[in-house]
Amino acid sequence: MKITRHPAGAPCWADLDTPDVASARTFYTSLLGWEALELPSGYVNFVLRGEKIVGAVKLREGQEHSAGWSVYFMSDDLNGTTKAVEEAGGRVVSPPTKVSVAGSAAVYEAPDGAVFGAWEPDKHPGSGLVREPGALSWFGLSTPDIDGAKAFYTQVFGWSAAVPPAGGAAAHLTFVGGVAEFGGITSGPEGAAGWTLHFGVADVDGASVAAVALGGTVVSAPSEAPGVGRVAVLRDPAGVSFALVQHT
Repeated sequence: MKITRHPAGAPCWADLDTPDVASARTFYTSLLGWEALELPSGYVNFVLRGEKIVGAVKLREGQEHSAGWSVYFMSDDLNGTTKAVEEAGGRVVSPPTKVSVAGSAAVYEAPDGAVFGAWEPDKHPGSGLVREPGALSWFGLSTPDIDGAKAFYTQVFGWSAAVPPAGGAAAHLTFVGGVAEFGGITSGPEGAAGWTLHFGVADVDGASVAAVALGGTVVSAPSEAPGVGRVAVLRDPAGVSFALVQHT
């Protein structure tokens, strides 16, 4: 689905912080059909059918432990979002910062320790495609405090959390004005709260095999996630976790 403007509170962008951008380019472009466009700054935009999907940036020496995918949610007022995060018990990791003419970004930590960002666009509206093969298609939050997480994100972004299908995640999330669920919350261990990005694929079993052939690792083999689809959790060659989803 093509997107020209993400609604407030919707997941709108993701960045890969990696110690090896060249390896990441080879892996993800081969697996998901992306093209890689490198900016003079070294930042890489991954593109699908002419639309920006996600970005990647090289970690500085000594930051290898910070490798991972980061999700950003749309904000119409980044200063207001920052205030809402603090009032809800969260912490500001990186205050609102202008990113050239693209827009402004901030990074936060929720009370359970999960890190996420917010994006207020200028020239760069965010991911141009969502919820289809090759694009961001689902966002899973693992947390030891499901009720606390629901309350926090509802206060910050106005999300609603629906009762999931039998056997499914603890809550399926919808942003304000949204017509489709974009993510779910599941129970996880203390001290390990975080978001997992799911990229859409047409065949999750075949894509998992392809990922291994490209140097990736299967963490959780393809299986049915009620109300979501067929899901597999993997690691890329640098050890960064992500997931693939074949929506049903």
